[in-house]
Amino acid sequence: MSGSATVPVRRTSYPQVDPRAAGLIDRRLVVAPPGLTVALAARLADRRRARLVAVRLGATWAAVSRDTLGRALALGLHQAPVDAVLWDVARVPATAFEVAVRRRLGPDQPFLLVGEPRRPEGAVFRDAGARTGLPLSVAAELDRLPGRAGEILRAAGAHAAALGFSVAAVGGLVRDLLLGRIDERTDLDLVVEGSAAVLAEALARGLGGETLEHPAFLTATVVLPDGRRVDLATARRESYLAPGALPAVEPASLPEDLARRDFSLNALAVRLDREAWGRLVDTSGGLTDLRARRIRVLHPLSFVEDPTRILRAARLAARLGCRIDRTTRRLAAHAARLGAYRALSGDRLRAELELMLAERRPVAVFREAARLGAWSLVDRQAPPGPRAARRLAAALALRDVDALDPDAPLALTVLAAAEGGAALETWMERLAIAPALRDAIRQAGRDGPRLVSRLGHVRGRAGAYGILEGMPDLTLAWARALAGSAAARRHLDRQLRRGGRLRPLATGHDVTALGVPPGPAIGELLKSLRAAQAAGQVRSRTGALRWLTGAVARGGARRDASLTRPGKKGG
Repeated sequence: MSGSATVPVRRTSYPQVDPRAAGLIDRRLVVAPPGLTVALAARLADRRRARLVAVRLGATWAAVSRDTLGRALALGLHQAPVDAVLWDVARVPATAFEVAVRRRLGPDQPFLLVGEPRRPEGAVFRDAGARTGLPLSVAAELDRLPGRAGEILRAAGAHAAALGFSVAAVGGLVRDLLLGRIDERTDLDLVVEGSAAVLAEALARGLGGETLEHPAFLTATVVLPDGRRVDLATARRESYLAPGALPAVEPASLPEDLARRDFSLNALAVRLDREAWGRLVDTSGGLTDLRARRIRVLHPLSFVEDPTRILRAARLAARLGCRIDRTTRRLAAHAARLGAYRALSGDRLRAELELMLAERRPVAVFREAARLGAWSLVDRQAPPGPRAARRLAAALALRDVDALDPDAPLALTVLAAAEGGAALETWMERLAIAPALRDAIRQAGRDGPRLVSRLGHVRGRAGAYGILEGMPDLTLAWARALAGSAAARRHLDRQLRRGGRLRPLATGHDVTALGVPPGPAIGELLKSLRAAQAAGQVRSRTGALRWLTGAVARGGARRDASLTRPGKKGG
């Protein structure tokens, strides 16, 4: 043995690490009273050098980062309530284990408050770029796509590789793929890390289609010979100069592109590159939300930047059977009340409304939008009343009637929501409705109630036809929505389903051939004939001629009798 001494290792000499939440605290936190404006909250954060401003909302807490406050000020929201940008936040005690704290942090919880319920000591923040879950591949699902969809996606991946680009499927395609709802009609939306226009040209050449380019938005569309469309967009980031304005865009990475989207379940992508075929890209926890059927907005200013997302949230919730999470619901309601959307055009609002009406359950979408306060975007003074959804349901029950104009669902929605008066004019102006359709809406609003009232005193089909003949289809449809009696609804349904048109069984020449001189009497006889036809009393040309012969004979007898009544001179 050597003469060196053995030094014992002391187990207590290892560095001590606090495995509790207290050891993770960032104390740059300030607690603010509720009711502050964004400007005052930002000033408080600056004065205290705080990274986070926390506000107690009843029994819960919410908070906003200094970065978000700065962006809100840049959008001009100085006098907006700070509640409009608060993110709901959970609280953990200082004694909570670190592993439990880390597990609770995620895209839906970017920070946690630490400390006592009445006064948190600080916050723990999620690391930027933290993973949201284990890698997942949906290559098998891609390979089972129906029709030409799989072929088109493989071609996009191959052409992108040849150009040195990366390409991914995004949006509803990915969401529906994960839900197992894909069919041949599913939209194909692709994001390109490179140039969407260049890839679109290559894809069109390979598949025999044509290209439409939209340089301002870095997007392009390939229209295939069978009419199918493939929408491509260069991966991009967005910046908003005003609430409700269209964004300025510039090229960016795929993760940045996903971060600019509306909801987490729409911020999923599937790689189409050959070496990464089918790999799911989830930077926002969208897969977890999709499995939980939860709609969650990605950041506190999302609805302020684009308030049409409020209507989109209602549409997705009704279509997918999802619930809207508490933070998203509160942010939507506050954003709808801001009244700072001078840049939000009526065309964009109307387009979103038409998409809502095209859904399988439009009335459910309408009700969800009302719960979110979305109609304040149209008329802050007179949002739809409780009868609106019932009237809309009655009106839209007829939307598949062939005779109805394609604009009828929109017009009926405006009538149901505004319920006449100044509110009706406000809705039509805000939605930038075309002048001709405005006139039709005004006429329906004016004449529909009158029709319902008159039908309440009519008996038989012939009498109803006499009232309804010549009325515009929109007026008939609105009267149908208002009608309370089953008989009135049946008369209106019958008139709408035949489009107000009856096949003519006789003409004016037939009437004059029976000895009736030219004049108003011919029109009156033909109108009475149509009423008899509507009532089912006349079904053929032979029957029509027989009916006219009898009507002329009865009319002649009445004229002869009138000449011999006392007080009348003979011929």
